[in-house]
Amino acid sequence: MVFAKKFSRSVLWCLPLLSACAYPGQYFGIDNKETTQDTAPNGVDYRLTPIDAISIKALESVYLTSTQNLPVSTSNDVGTYQYKIGVGDLVRITVWDHPELTNPAGNTTGQLQGQVVLPDGTFYFPFLNKVRAVGRTTEEIRIEMTKNLEQFIRSPQVDVTVQQAGFRSQKFYVSGEVGQPGFFPITDVPTRLSDAIAQARGLNREADLDNITLQRNNQTYVLNAYKLLYQGDLSQNILLQDGDVLNIPDRRLRKVFLMGEVIKPSSVVMPVGKLTLAEVLSDVGGINQNTANAQQVYVIRQRNAELGNSEVASLDIFHLDSTSPTSVLYADQFELQPRDVVYVDPVRLVRINRLLGTILPSLQVLPAVRSNIRVLEGE
Repeated sequence: MVFAKKFSRSVLWCLPLLSACAYPGQYFGIDNKETTQDTAPNGVDYRLTPIDAISIKALESVYLTSTQNLPVSTSNDVGTYQYKIGVGDLVRITVWDHPELTNPAGNTTGQLQGQVVLPDGTFYFPFLNKVRAVGRTTEEIRIEMTKNLEQFIRSPQVDVTVQQAGFRSQKFYVSGEVGQPGFFPITDVPTRLSDAIAQARGLNREADLDNITLQRNNQTYVLNAYKLLYQGDLSQNILLQDGDVLNIPDRRLRKVFLMGEVIKPSSVVMPVGKLTLAEVLSDVGGINQNTANAQQVYVIRQRNAELGNSEVASLDIFHLDSTSPTSVLYADQFELQPRDVVYVDPVRLVRINRLLGTILPSLQVLPAVRSNIRVLEGE
């Protein structure tokens, strides 16, 4: 009987203590005014950076560095572009005043088919037998054929072209959010990123203009068509080559997550172009003025996107004190990236209230416990 009394009293006093072991709910609780690096208890390395003019400028320089990693072939190469003939192309040879050479079969109607470049890199032509073509321009072939035909024809006038439907050796591929995905030929007219989009019947409504990927020679590059089309950044208008693969992803996969003390915690699909911290907070109704700690607004970003199984992701955590006079300006200049997490800490009183909300259900059993004690003591 004595044991029962002691056990009941122990339960009575331990319930509130067990409930108060930790604050319920999410809480970040990191404050800083300078960039710091640390390791979380779970082994994740993170770098904490205040959102200010210095950090915003540094992030802009990161973008400028990434644009320098684009393929070297840009729209500036168009003036020197020359198509090199490949296997399977249809080459049309015209020898003026010599129709028997221009059209050996005697066909006088319709478009002439031309000479097919064979797997050995040559095509056949009367008097000259095999003419080497692969890897050469039409002008180089014309000069050589003119010189060699002088043995048989007086002052030959030779013209070498590839028919419009004859560009069959070199192709690029466009996939994703375009009107007509598929293969498209590389021709004697330079094909740039903007040309490829036009040939694929334009972009769909949900196309992600900011993250077009180009696969070339086992390398992947990220192109920004938004900066090309709306800001005139010609460095994005790369010249396409044989074997290039362009993929235009769905922008609905590009989300930003808002958590903590905001009016509407949710995920937000990033629009075409940039999305700033100020814009996304406005889209969800702003921070909760009753529960949010305006000094503790965070943007959490994964630094290492592609990691091995044994590696742990590292994080960039950006901190904004939205109570400062310049915070609105900084928030409007801070550009978010896909998969960023925006988190707003609660004020201390809210955390205490939540703690009490966890304890109170336990306290409600006190009358029953006390009643049991009285019964035990009366026995």
